[in-house]
Amino acid sequence: MTSLPEKYRPAKFDDVVGQDDTVRSLKRVVKDGRGKVFLFTGPSGCGKTTLARILANEFAGGKATAANIDEVPAADHTGVDDMRAVAGRALYRAVGGSPVKAIIIDEAHRLSGNAWDVLLKPVEEPPRHVYWMFATTNPGKIPKTIITRCLRYDLKPVSETLIVGLLETVAEAEGLDVAPEVLEAVAEGAGGSPRQALTYLEACIYAESAGEARQLMRSAGQTKEVVDLCRFLLKGQGRSWSEAIKILKALEGTEAESIRIVVCNYIAAALMGTKDQKNARKLLGLLECFNTPYQQSDRLAPLLSSLGLALELDR
Repeated sequence: MTSLPEKYRPAKFDDVVGQDDTVRSLKRVVKDGRGKVFLFTGPSGCGKTTLARILANEFAGGKATAANIDEVPAADHTGVDDMRAVAGRALYRAVGGSPVKAIIIDEAHRLSGNAWDVLLKPVEEPPRHVYWMFATTNPGKIPKTIITRCLRYDLKPVSETLIVGLLETVAEAEGLDVAPEVLEAVAEGAGGSPRQALTYLEACIYAESAGEARQLMRSAGQTKEVVDLCRFLLKGQGRSWSEAIKILKALEGTEAESIRIVVCNYIAAALMGTKDQKNARKLLGLLECFNTPYQQSDRLAPLLSSLGLALELDR
């Protein structure tokens, strides 16, 4: 099951919510054919990497493939050798409909000083087919020597009004009956991030009041790790205990009962969306594994038991 943030991630400039000035400017950049290096700054979830992907696709004539876009998470590739490898890959034209190669460095502030030194020359004189795009929540850690070579776009948090509109659109498209006060609570709790709002909506689909929605958002619903657990459970065959434990370790410190509530809501949403009777039976069996509320004093034991029962369904 595709998560809402992934399913509704904008694929075109006109789909982007709340960044009108930036979108207008980027459209002009594409039309005029100017700009080779771009810096997107702003809070998490406001559209930095999404805009970089859309821009890369536009430069590739609207037909970008994986060959055209090299997306690099700087948190995992911080060093000199990593950036040398990236700069080396950029020299080769993409195979396919367009030769364009767009390198998107996400969380760019995580790069080491020496890694930035490696990028100075490639960024200053990129080949005709190469575009560099940096995304960061902390522009203060980007070297001035890089910033001066970039077209910079500072993204702002999206207004609650626009986020409510987005949530209403998604809820209608998904056939979700979510109370208006719940949508308003989700928009308020998202902190200006459309991505976070959709993550919260996924957790609060069956909340009956704004208070219940806020409780869910304060607990497990706000974390990517809980959504990862839900996706793991819905994956079906091929699930392993070692993978389950790895996901649980990322949830360390989160109340088990709050995790259970989000899991139940997620499975229920999948049930409402399936028309396949065989799949519905599997989902109902999975839901049954998590139906019984947990006692706080039992800590993670009930959650481990539920996971064990869920994995037994594969046998």
